[in-house]
Amino acid sequence: MSGKPLELVRSSLKEVLGHLRPGDKIGIVGYHSTAHVVLPPTPVGQRAAIVKAIDSLHSEGATALEDGLRLGFSEARKAAKGFAGTSRVMLFTDERPNVGNTKAAGFMHMAHQASRAGIGLTTIGVATHFGAELAQKVSSVRGGNLFFFPDETRMQAKFRDEFDTLVTELAYDLNLRVAPAPGMKIAGVYGIPGKAIKWQGNTLEMTVSTIFLSKRKGAI
Repeated sequence: MSGKPLELVRSSLKEVLGHLRPGDKIGIVGYHSTAHVVLPPTPVGQRAAIVKAIDSLHSEGATALEDGLRLGFSEARKAAKGFAGTSRVMLFTDERPNVGNTKAAGFMHMAHQASRAGIGLTTIGVATHFGAELAQKVSSVRGGNLFFFPDETRMQAKFRDEFDTLVTELAYDLNLRVAPAPGMKIAGVYGIPGKAIKWQGNTLEMTVSTIFLSKRKGAI
């Protein structure tokens, strides 16, 4: 990525840094033609070194996204050892991840494997709208969610108001079944992709892999 998307990634990382707490660590992996560690997991107290690493991010024209994700999960696993808190990979990209690849090297396969080790994945799209289909696939992975920031203003507002809820996993494997009383029916469902819902006659059924906290009177 380059230009405005890369600038937004830099700004986003600095915003994330501002929301981390003493005892937390942050690491950065870059991915061009190959993936590489820009910053190994570093205590947030070393702010100057972290900001310098963020400012050093640049574009080389290629996008080895899956290699970057693989290395990111590897670094997260190392950092998770001996750490009492939760570990999370945040993938910043201006391209559509190859969610269809479920082979050993695939995007979704890696996310599933990491989730079993307790490492969540937040995918953040910058400058490109990924759409509901991708959001549904990413969020179907335990511990996974996805957001889109078209500009710095909306990114800052989202992180400022809801950062803790974006990375706080509340519960897993919610099975919801809504069966209207006799004479009643469900008139409509809003805010949930249609493919996530199954209908048995007039009864609604759905499974949610992860429930995140919310400050907007919701949790799914």
